[in-house]
Amino acid sequence: MRTPAAINLLALPLVAAKSLWSDSPGNLSSIITTAFPLGNGRLGAMPIGLPGKENVNLNVDSLWRGGPFENPAYTGGNPNVSKADALPGIREWIFQNGTGNVTALYGEFPDYGSYQVLGNLTIDLGDVGTVSNYRRSLDLQSGIYADQFRSGNVDIEREAFCSYPDQVCVYRLSSNRTLPAITVGLENQLTSPTPNVTCHGNSISLYGVTAPTIGMIYNARVTVVAPGLKTSSDHCSRINATVTVPKGQREVYLVFAAGTNYDASKGNAAAGFSFRGKDPYGQVLQTASSAAKKSYFTLRSSHVKDFRALSGTFELSLPDPNNSSNKPTTELIDSYTLPGDPFVENLLFDYGRYLFISSSRPGSLPPNLQGLWTESYSPAWSGDYHANINLQMAHWAVEQTGLGALTEPLWSYITETWMPRGAETAGLLYGAKEGWVTHDEMNTFGHTAMKNDAQWANYPVSNAWLAHHVWDHFDYTQDETWYRDTGYPILKGVAEFWLSQLVEDEYFHDGTLVVNPCNSPEHGPTTFGCTHYQQLLTELFTHLLSTRITRNDPTLHVTLSKTLPLLSPGLLIGKWSQIQEWKLDLDTQNDTHRHLSNLYGWYPGSSISSLHGNNKTVTDAVATTLYSRGNGTEDQNTGWAKVWRSACWAGLNHSDNAYAELSLAVQKNFAANGFSLYGGSTPFQADANFGLVGAVLEALVRDRDRSYDALSGKTTGRVQEVVLGPAIPGAWGNGEIKGVRLRGGGRVNFRWDAAGVVSSCRFDSAGRKSSMAKVRFVGKDGAEITC
Repeated sequence: MRTPAAINLLALPLVAAKSLWSDSPGNLSSIITTAFPLGNGRLGAMPIGLPGKENVNLNVDSLWRGGPFENPAYTGGNPNVSKADALPGIREWIFQNGTGNVTALYGEFPDYGSYQVLGNLTIDLGDVGTVSNYRRSLDLQSGIYADQFRSGNVDIEREAFCSYPDQVCVYRLSSNRTLPAITVGLENQLTSPTPNVTCHGNSISLYGVTAPTIGMIYNARVTVVAPGLKTSSDHCSRINATVTVPKGQREVYLVFAAGTNYDASKGNAAAGFSFRGKDPYGQVLQTASSAAKKSYFTLRSSHVKDFRALSGTFELSLPDPNNSSNKPTTELIDSYTLPGDPFVENLLFDYGRYLFISSSRPGSLPPNLQGLWTESYSPAWSGDYHANINLQMAHWAVEQTGLGALTEPLWSYITETWMPRGAETAGLLYGAKEGWVTHDEMNTFGHTAMKNDAQWANYPVSNAWLAHHVWDHFDYTQDETWYRDTGYPILKGVAEFWLSQLVEDEYFHDGTLVVNPCNSPEHGPTTFGCTHYQQLLTELFTHLLSTRITRNDPTLHVTLSKTLPLLSPGLLIGKWSQIQEWKLDLDTQNDTHRHLSNLYGWYPGSSISSLHGNNKTVTDAVATTLYSRGNGTEDQNTGWAKVWRSACWAGLNHSDNAYAELSLAVQKNFAANGFSLYGGSTPFQADANFGLVGAVLEALVRDRDRSYDALSGKTTGRVQEVVLGPAIPGAWGNGEIKGVRLRGGGRVNFRWDAAGVVSSCRFDSAGRKSSMAKVRFVGKDGAEITC
């Protein structure tokens, strides 16, 4: 691993890296790597910043082809008849031979569908001649995009944002003199069938379906507002469906609204799993019309107030040793080299939080593989939900950085979309009479069944990994009402399913309970007792047993109490001192596979870190596994693999290795606009953007899961130990962090010196219950810190 070069950090200023900017426009042929993204959860927009004919790429989160909108008999991949009778034979074969297959459980996925682009908004200023003084920027604190340039003696400024309060995106043009004539258009030349575009008065409507006759209906509308100019149908060209504002105006703004007839509440048996809601035309018209009646100042003010209330809940300030704050961020990211640049790392941390705020809001869908943004009719992997790392990584650092309220889309999606179909899948594939199950890849239509390649599709434990985030939300918020009404039913359903699937180990005959069959995500054979599964179930059962609500559910409580001690351990150390990935010691040394599934219990999970984090034999085995797995460039060169490695190294207090992995990810996998790229080039895949935030936090704060201690029955004198600055890289010396949420409630702010030693600290216990364990803050050397 590389060690960062020594830097003299004394007296360097703290810089909060809060904006992206460039002194040149984006590239229309490379939208996804050059445009700056905007979003309000449901709507996404990517302005390119072209001075003459601007192009704004548009998305709406629910616009999907496939599912019941193309086949009324769509089953979410579930078979028409039960396949569960095949399980005993599968298990017997695996116990006899060690490995096997689940071919008999394979499904099919017709009409799986794909996320798709909504369209493009065009704003044509005509020939603006020679352009000077160009600059475009994205303010990560306010969610405001802006660009400006000079044409002759005319200064033109443009702003854009996507407002959650008004459920619209807004684009404004203004000038120090007068604006040229402006022609506005709305189009989509990629989709089939081609949508119908019409204009009336000062509005343009794009109306389409994803398939003939029964496809999903989608509608987008842009309303042009020119204060002081009388609205007339004369401004509308019905020939080419554009609206033109004559020259001479000082201000023009556009209000964009969109929707589909996708309705997640109709994704259950009572609704025939139709997901079909009302035609969106009326609601879109009402939303656009209501917003267009407001002044631009009013729309902007409500948006900024809303956005800052979220972005301002947390702040990381790292030094700027290279004076990078004065350079275009697009150039900084594009030319980023090792050993790194704290300013860029701070910027990408802020950007990860920004992207989550922009792509996950109450009422929206959770972030997909692309977050919210795509320019494609068929994005990679359908732009779907991969649930063996990617969806989970999006939620790694959300609670700690004060964005827990934005996790509502995930709980709604699980409850409304996965659980109804997942209950069917549990019965049809596994014979389970209770609970629900999902696999690796899921669309917005409740595809919960297995696809047809065991190495990546045979992953029924995705439900248990998602349960980790359910627990985190409760642990950080202590919202018992939410837990009783939403969290606990999710966890209980997952536990009920897995209780029905555990079987006694008939290979080693050691009396333990194992999962059979199982497949470590995307790696190795189908076998039994996969480490990843056993870790997840240990964690799930522990979480449930540590709460009063489960104790009031006696049947489940008794069953879990009897089952947890019998679980085969999710921690076995193998023949070359590694953490085994399977109960059979099958690991190959220097296998550089991208996944770290056997280290889930170290990070982001807790079954290793909370119970064995101070055991040198275990921590050495974690390090051995990480060294063997390589640095993440060898297997598909993914950004998410590197930031996961970074977080694991940070958990070991290996600050140099953690920083090396983080900086390598930035160098290899981040585009000039800050989007993370799979394999270092398109496609864009948002997981590393979100995961980087978690990796940085793991180096700065360690707040382990306390449920294992609660389960021990120790109810008095308990201490929650929080480590401040456990793995701060040398390059981040003299930094500061504000607003870190802690498990059990409360938050902490602290600063550290050039050596990464905490120099000041303040703990705010607001929201923390008196019954919670006492908090003890310590430094990386174990010495107590007074906060």
